[in-house]
Amino acid sequence: MKLPNFESTKHSVKENGVIKGYAANTNQGIVRDYNEDRVSIVLNIQKPADKKCDRWPKCSFFAIFDGHGGHTCADFLRDNLHQFIVRDKDFPNNPRQAIFNGFWQSEMYFLDTVERFSAGRQNMLDRSGSCAIVCLFVDDLCFVANVGDSRATMSCSGGRYSANLSLDHKPNDAGEHARIIRAGGRIYQ
Repeated sequence: MKLPNFESTKHSVKENGVIKGYAANTNQGIVRDYNEDRVSIVLNIQKPADKKCDRWPKCSFFAIFDGHGGHTCADFLRDNLHQFIVRDKDFPNNPRQAIFNGFWQSEMYFLDTVERFSAGRQNMLDRSGSCAIVCLFVDDLCFVANVGDSRATMSCSGGRYSANLSLDHKPNDAGEHARIIRAGGRIYQ
């Protein structure tokens, strides 16, 4: 029996503002012999040169992208999603909306790029996708967002219990089931 290939854990115990330490880990599972997951950790997001705002907050970005059908989409999100968020017109005044907008803009950009690259090339369409879990710290506030079934939990009271910070988007959830059908999708299995 072949054992899964575990990636080394990315971690630090060095403090950075409200961040006291962090760790991120992924593994390939047992279905394939490669890992489509990607991790993004940006501890001190700098203000973009073209951004007009009076005060730039201390920002840190943590994300895990669970690639599906290839790694292209997960690679793109790892390298770009935080930029879509902080360059959004609503950031830093409305981080929640900027995260929503950033997810939307990155999806549209990725799909447009894939379609343009694939135009006229038979069987060259990249069909990769990705789930995502994102934690964005803006000063002392933490914003958590997810797409798909990636999840975040928080250790509380010195590890005595944990709390969920996200809600999985799975088709067995009534709301998610209805959203898929409304969007013209189908559910298998």
